[in-house]
Parts: sequence; structure tokens; C-alpha cells
Amino acid sequence: MKVLLFLLVPILAVSAYAAWVWARNREPSSVESGVDAFRREMTALSPDAAPVQRRPERGPDPADGAPRPAPRRPSAGPGSRPPGDR
Repeated sequence: MKVLLFLLVPILAVSAYAAWVWARNREPSSVESGVDAFRREMTALSPDAAPVQRRPERGPDPADGAPRPAPRRPSAGPGSRPPGDR
């Protein structure tokens, strides 16, 4: 009897958790949800939904008015030179 209880409790716990995860993550299947999904995709593809520019344009440095220098690329380390540059 203890062996069945030892196996039955974890099986029930895993089954309950799997059902809860499935119910939480399932996709809605109504007609309205399909129309809403299509509308979201069309809005994302429209030219009006162009991504916003995230980097500001390089202008003068506000401290002294001089133009900002371009950022330098970080080096990959001492052993990263091409074979012909030694």
C-alpha cells in the first residue's frame, strides 16, 4: 500500500502541474482572437509602425561645443592580430 502511495502522490502532483501549465499557456481559439491576432500582425507590418530611432544623432558635446568623437571598437586582446601583422 505504501508503494502505491509513494508512486501515486508524485504522479498526481505532476499531472496537476502539467494541466495548470497547459491551461495557462494555451492559445485562445475563438474567432475574435484570430481577428485580433491578424490585426496585430498587420499593424506591426504597416509603414506607420516603423521602429523609433533609439540612438540620438551625434551632435556637439554640450560641455564645450566640440563635436563628439566616434566611439572606438574594443580590442579583442593581445593575441587577436592577423597572422601577417606580427
